[in-house]
Amino acid sequence: MLTDLDELILSCEDPRSRKYIEEAVKCYKAGAYRSSVVACWIAVAFDLVDKIRELAASGDKEAQKEIARFETIQRTHNLPNALAFEKDLPLMAKDKFEFISHIEYLDIVRLVEDRNRCAHPSHVSDNQVFSASAELARLHIFNAVNSVLSKPAAQGKAALERVLNDVESKFFPSNIEDVVTLFEAGPLKRSRESLYNNFLKILIKTVLGESDSLKFNKSTLALSAIKLLHPNLWDKFFPDCVKKIVEHIRIEDELCRAVVTMIRLGKLGLWDALPKPEQLRIVTFVQNAPAKLFADLDWIFLADTPPASLVAATEKRIKISTFDELNKMDWFATPPAVIDRLISLYSNSPSFATANTYGRTLRQYMQETSPTYKQANEIIRIASHNDQIKHSNELPSVLRTLGSVEGGMEVISQLMSDHGLEINV
Repeated sequence: MLTDLDELILSCEDPRSRKYIEEAVKCYKAGAYRSSVVACWIAVAFDLVDKIRELAASGDKEAQKEIARFETIQRTHNLPNALAFEKDLPLMAKDKFEFISHIEYLDIVRLVEDRNRCAHPSHVSDNQVFSASAELARLHIFNAVNSVLSKPAAQGKAALERVLNDVESKFFPSNIEDVVTLFEAGPLKRSRESLYNNFLKILIKTVLGESDSLKFNKSTLALSAIKLLHPNLWDKFFPDCVKKIVEHIRIEDELCRAVVTMIRLGKLGLWDALPKPEQLRIVTFVQNAPAKLFADLDWIFLADTPPASLVAATEKRIKISTFDELNKMDWFATPPAVIDRLISLYSNSPSFATANTYGRTLRQYMQETSPTYKQANEIIRIASHNDQIKHSNELPSVLRTLGSVEGGMEVISQLMSDHGLEINV
């Protein structure tokens, strides 16, 4: 479906850009296709100079240098240098200021070539003059608007620096709706793929490796916002960005932070973006988690829909945890696997002192997370077979804590009777 030229003009938010291209569209509608191509290049040239002026005004040294050169040419009426400046504009837009991509640069170069054919007496042959077609004029109008006139001034390094400064600012919003509004008012609204991709990489690196909670929270909000702002670009670049960043994380401390982040930000899909080999590497790391990561694995059980493979890996790690690790653990949510592991350690108590120590910790955890019937049965069974537990001072308190199971102390009394355990609770 052909794009309506009037709608195309409206996509130029800058009034100057709209004014520049309107002449080219009027020529096209009048059938003056050569004039349309010429006017199209004039629109692009004026717009690029205006964009360089904007960058210069914001402090860009390279832009200030080029504008000083341009103003000197104007002031001295230096025609050769003016032609040279005009000729340099496409390359400046691509390399110095990153207004356009390599492909868009080729489109603009083609526009310049066709403009020269249209503006000068060009003979195709001895008896035939070059004639621009309607299709050619329309194509150049579309490319000019889509690649240059509809875009904000900053799209390269300056644009990236601007959005990063927004995120780091003390005035960065604290809710997703306001962050989206902020980004829509800047270069991200009509973002080029390169700007979006580079910003995405920086945000992912930050959330995976940043220990500062304020920077982490800001970057997380920014990620959520750009996902809402450009879902198609997110789907295109996010998986590859995550893969390339995570596969290079090898230092243990960095990998610990990355694992916790992937769990915490499950809704962003960091885990799902990883290829199977990388997921396997992370799963193996969790199964053998160092103490630093083990202390944060409760995030697995706090997540709404944690990856099943990571849940299984965490439970395997809990099964080989030491008493000291469990005793120091300060998890917000205690999973049943922790109670099971403590019961296993408790069952092998070699002395009254150990039974008291293990029993006290087990009781504290069961006060936070009610034991299951199966766990209650196992505790009473091991107490009936291990004299160090049976005669420990802590056992009555442990048994009273078991009263939180369904059925209460009546169930516990029956289990004690079944296992022949006679303790006053």
